[in-house]
Amino acid sequence: MKPEEKLKIALALDELNVDVIEVGFPAASEGEFSAAKMIADQGLKAEVCGMGRGVIADIDSVAKAGCKSIHLVIPSSDLHIRYKLGKSREDVLSIVEKCVRYAKSYGLIVELSAEDASRSDEVFLEEFFRRGVNNGADRLCICDTVGVLTPSKAYKLFSNIAGRFPEKIVSVHCHDDFGLAVANSIAAVEAGARQVHATVNGLGERAGNA
Repeated sequence: MKPEEKLKIALALDELNVDVIEVGFPAASEGEFSAAKMIADQGLKAEVCGMGRGVIADIDSVAKAGCKSIHLVIPSSDLHIRYKLGKSREDVLSIVEKCVRYAKSYGLIVELSAEDASRSDEVFLEEFFRRGVNNGADRLCICDTVGVLTPSKAYKLFSNIAGRFPEKIVSVHCHDDFGLAVANSIAAVEAGARQVHATVNGLGERAGNA
């Protein structure tokens, strides 16, 4: 999508009073950075958010684009930790601590997102978020990265995490691989989630998002 097309969508979302607009992944390419900066420079009512991985350069790009917040995405499932990152659980907890602190040093609002949370060990997931909170994370996001949740499982998972961190906004990010992204998002809200990640017309990788 061209930067100008993203801007047009962002302006429409701002007119609808959407509270947070995630404008892309500034570190991914020059075009992504340009789009993020173009939107951030508009002075929208909405909080302009950029996505970044648990990598210092990604955080730098989000800040330099002028975003107010970062959607900091770090894997939490053993499958992703081992095969995507080639690291251990303890390594990931260290990444969480370091990257949250670094993002906060820029003055960014930090939404810490547990990638593949729906396939993560729940005890580890709680510790993952606790390390983030202890280092300044402002919001916590549970990602159903491959769309495997059902509404009943979503309710149980979000009840647990929202109950553990009542002082934090817990958000839900669902993919639509089995056609349940909207249903799972509603179940998450019923269980205590206070923010929903949604896309225009369900656009998103593979089967799309809520």
